Amino acid sequence: MDHLADAPIANILILAGVIFLAVGLFGRIGGFIGSIFGNIEAGTNSRVLAGVLGSVLILGGAWMHQRSDKSAFHAAAPAESATNSTSKTIPAPVATMDSKTTPPVTRNDGGPAKAKVTADASVPKKTQPYLAPTIPSADREKLPATPAAVGDERLIGTWTNLMPRSDSIRRFEIVRDAQGMNVHLWYDCPSGDCDVGHYRLDFSGSTPTYEYNSSNRRRVTYLTLQTLNVLHVRIELFENGAWYKRNHWVFTKSTISETLKSAFSRYFEAPGEKAFAMAPGMYSYQHSQASLDSAKQKALEHCEKRAARSCFLILVNNDPAQ
Repeated sequence: MDHLADAPIANILILAGVIFLAVGLFGRIGGFIGSIFGNIEAGTNSRVLAGVLGSVLILGGAWMHQRSDKSAFHAAAPAESATNSTSKTIPAPVATMDSKTTPPVTRNDGGPAKAKVTADASVPKKTQPYLAPTIPSADREKLPATPAAVGDERLIGTWTNLMPRSDSIRRFEIVRDAQGMNVHLWYDCPSGDCDVGHYRLDFSGSTPTYEYNSSNRRRVTYLTLQTLNVLHVRIELFENGAWYKRNHWVFTKSTISETLKSAFSRYFEAPGEKAFAMAPGMYSYQHSQASLDSAKQKALEHCEKRAARSCFLILVNNDPAQ
């Protein structure tokens, strides 16, 4: 019955064809079918027509039934394949060899070793978005922290000695190196400026220092900023492990203003007892005084009249103030 119900139109045509064919053969219909459609009595011409029509209906119904069976078969094929997919064997891909592939070797059990399988470039690869690895918070705390940069950034630059003498520092350059600073030194020598190398600035104390050793002498240099462009340099000399002497120098930065540069030039050319006082943004000097104390006092007084901060002496006569 399920097979009769899956193509109702074809079955109806075949049933009608059988009825018409029976009319054509027997000339009448009665009994059970007659109780449904009524008793049929057909003449000669009607019987011929009924036979032809019945044959056509039977053939048409059979053709439609066949087409219905084919459609049902093709629709059921994918479902059957999906249902039985776990029991089917998928053939392994054929290994391909190229110039970079290691040739087959023999295993210990006598069988050939597996050849290197190269992916077919025609098969699209499924790409996945890159996700950066997540570091747990506990592990992040264990990571080494980047050390903070040390040193006063105002020290960076080129500094020139206002009063260079033989075997003294003529100039130096301070540069940032990683988290610290290095000093590149040039000394005054008969041939001109002598490059004596690079040295690491030490910021562990209250004043940055560096050491330069040569000719059995150890030199420890202390750098103190007086103003943005003026630096006081104190050098402690040790010879054969014992203290030898102390030198003081005043250095100016390459960014010094032309006004201040001219003031220093006039000061060094001035005669008599003299002193040079400074404060950030202000300077004053006195010369041709009756005494050194008078020169220092007047230089400080004139500087502090116009300065917002306390003034200090940087030069006494042609030497750095100690």
